[in-house]
Amino acid sequence: MMNAQALKQETMEKMMPATDLEAPEFLVRSRHEVLRLLNGAVSAGTLMSISFLHTEHVTVTSLIYVDEPNNMLLFECPDDWQSLINGGDAETIMLACVHEDSKIQFQSGRGTLVDLDGIKVVGLDIPEFMWRFQRRRDERHKVAGLTITLNLGFIECDAQVTDLSMGGVGMFNCDAGVQLEQGEVLKNCMIALPGVGAIKVDLTVQHQMPMQSADGQAVTRVGCEFSGLDDRTRQLIAHYLDALVVV
Repeated sequence: MMNAQALKQETMEKMMPATDLEAPEFLVRSRHEVLRLLNGAVSAGTLMSISFLHTEHVTVTSLIYVDEPNNMLLFECPDDWQSLINGGDAETIMLACVHEDSKIQFQSGRGTLVDLDGIKVVGLDIPEFMWRFQRRRDERHKVAGLTITLNLGFIECDAQVTDLSMGGVGMFNCDAGVQLEQGEVLKNCMIALPGVGAIKVDLTVQHQMPMQSADGQAVTRVGCEFSGLDDRTRQLIAHYLDALVVV
């Protein structure tokens, strides 16, 4: 029979909040839950970003099959992944995706090339655990040192990015002589994201606001919404924003 002191200690421990490492929304250890999340990603056609940790290279792929009997995950094999496997440069990789409104992430070795009905795919071991982080929808992140090249038809100009989200981008207008109109669509603009590379986006101008820069110059903050992002570009932006949160 439990004495009064032991009962009090047990009660206090139950009342204390779980640490981050113990919280189920942070670390997923249950194989049943790991498999449920992975199979859900297959069913939803969720794209994953792959970070090659020793090469600072990022690409995007999709999980196509969870082979439970052989403890293996099968992924589509982009050319850059295959070249890294053949070259032996991708000893450690990190895979991440957004699924069920959470960021799912796990680590693996570089994988092996597998022949699947005549198609080269990559096989990875099913992870023993993974991390799961709750996400806020379209959270806006302040950024520094990023530029975006605006395609204005006959000319291009660079603007300073002030904030970035999954939904769009805020920037300081590149030139006082450039006049943008609300609702105007800018096609094939380019943003170079560190650790990800250059991505091409279409923008729709949402609003403009006169401001003053840190050095006292008059500037215009322009807020734009991404238009028609494909899944690959969306995952690359998510990867970059997730890295900002971690840092």
